[in-house]
Amino acid sequence: MAQTQTEVADHGQGGLPQFDATTFETQLVWLLLSFVVLFIIVSRMALPRVTKVLEEREERIATDLDTAERLRREAEDVKNAYEVSVVEARRKAQETILGAKESIKADIAKAQAELDAKLGAKAAEAEANIAKARAQALADIDAVASDVAAEMVSKLAGVDVDAKETGKAVKAALADVKGA
Repeated sequence: MAQTQTEVADHGQGGLPQFDATTFETQLVWLLLSFVVLFIIVSRMALPRVTKVLEEREERIATDLDTAERLRREAEDVKNAYEVSVVEARRKAQETILGAKESIKADIAKAQAELDAKLGAKAAEAEANIAKARAQALADIDAVASDVAAEMVSKLAGVDVDAKETGKAVKAALADVKGA
């Protein structure tokens, strides 16, 4: 019991046991033993896992880079194909527009020709109607002039004149006017 009290008293005096020069050798042995055991555990268990994780990460990064490069090339191909199709679509649109313009011009020319033909026919018909009306008016002018002359003579001179004689006198007067 006395020995236990001395040990307790030694520990109670203060100071750090790792700096006790009498226990350095045993501490170094245990340090070396602990280091070797931990080194073996780390090198056999933890290190392979870390190595495996790093290799998997490296493979994943390489695969992702390859995939990214492939997708970039595909995107460029799609972009180029898109640009080609846009150019082709624009060309076709221009051709369609030009074709539509030509078709519209032809339709307008055809409609203009039809309208000109209709207007020409109506103008000819109108001229014929005018000529007919003029001839009718000229034909009726003799009768009207005869009636007017007979009416004037009757009002001015107070004499009733025969319509046949008045017609002959008007025709003679008109013939003088036309001849002069």
